[in-house]
Amino acid sequence: MLVLLCPVMTKACDACGCGIGGGGFGLLSLYRNNFVGLSYGGLPFRSKLTSGEYTGTEDVFHLLELQLRYEIMPGWRVDAVMPYRHNVRISPDGDDTLEGLGDLRFGVNYVLADNRPLGQQGGSWYWEAGLVLSAPTGAYQADLLDQRYLPDNFNLGRGALGYGLRSALVLNHQRVGLSLSGRHLRYAKSDAHYRFGAETSLSAQVFSQFSYDPHWKLIPFVGLNYERTAANETVDALPVHATGGKALLAAAGVNVRYDDFTIGVVASLPLAQDYAEGMTELGFSRQIQILYNF
Repeated sequence: MLVLLCPVMTKACDACGCGIGGGGFGLLSLYRNNFVGLSYGGLPFRSKLTSGEYTGTEDVFHLLELQLRYEIMPGWRVDAVMPYRHNVRISPDGDDTLEGLGDLRFGVNYVLADNRPLGQQGGSWYWEAGLVLSAPTGAYQADLLDQRYLPDNFNLGRGALGYGLRSALVLNHQRVGLSLSGRHLRYAKSDAHYRFGAETSLSAQVFSQFSYDPHWKLIPFVGLNYERTAANETVDALPVHATGGKALLAAAGVNVRYDDFTIGVVASLPLAQDYAEGMTELGFSRQIQILYNF
C-alpha cells in the first residue's frame, strides 16, 4: 500500500487573522486506485498582542473538503478538491463568522516511477509530479477589512487564479516507508491593488503498515512539515504589514483501512513558528478523513 503526503498549509494574515490555505489532510492515503473522500480539519490561532484592538483575539478556521482522485489513463492521475470554509473570530469586541465555498483546486499528475524495485534487499519506490491549479470560485471581498474589520486572508477565496507545481515520493521496504512531498503555489492579482503571497511546503513522514487479516490494515505515521507563506503584496509589489509566516510542525496519526474504506486522523503541533511578524501563534490542530477506494 502506497502512502503519500498531502501537506497542511496555513497562512498568516493581516493583523493576527489566519486562514487555511490549500491543504486538507496531513497524511492522505493516495493508493494507486481511484478514490472519493471527505475530510474535516480545524486550525486555531491566538493573538500574542498584549495591547491594542487585537488583544485577546482568537481565530478558528474550519475546513470541510470533498475530494476526488481518478486515473484517466495509465500513468496519468487527476484530482479535484472542493472546500467549504467556516471562519470564526472571537474577540472582546464581539464575535464574527464567515462561511461558504472556497476555491476549487485541480491537480494533474504523471507517475514517473510506479512500484519500481528499490535496491537488492527488496522494497519499492513511487514518484509522481504534476501541476496544481486553484480556481477563484470562493467569495472574495476586497474591502473586507473596511466593511467588517476582518483581515484579507479571512476571505473564503483568493479572488485570483493560483498555479504551481507539486511532487510526491514514497520509499517502501516491507512494512516501513518514507514519504516525501513538496508544493509551491503562486497567485495572480486578486484585484488592482492586492496579491496573496506564494505558498511553499515541504514534508517528510515515516510510516509503518500492519495487516491483521485480508480486510483490516493499520498505518501509523510520524513526521515533520515545513511551510512558508510569503507576505501579501500591494499594487506596487510592496509587502503588506503583518502578513506571511512560516512554521515547522510535528505531525502524528494513523490510517485504518477496512476493504475499500479508509479512516484517518492526524494531529499537528508547531515546533517553531513565526506568523504575522510574531503577532499570532498557531495552536494544536486535529483532522479526520474518510475515503472510499474504487
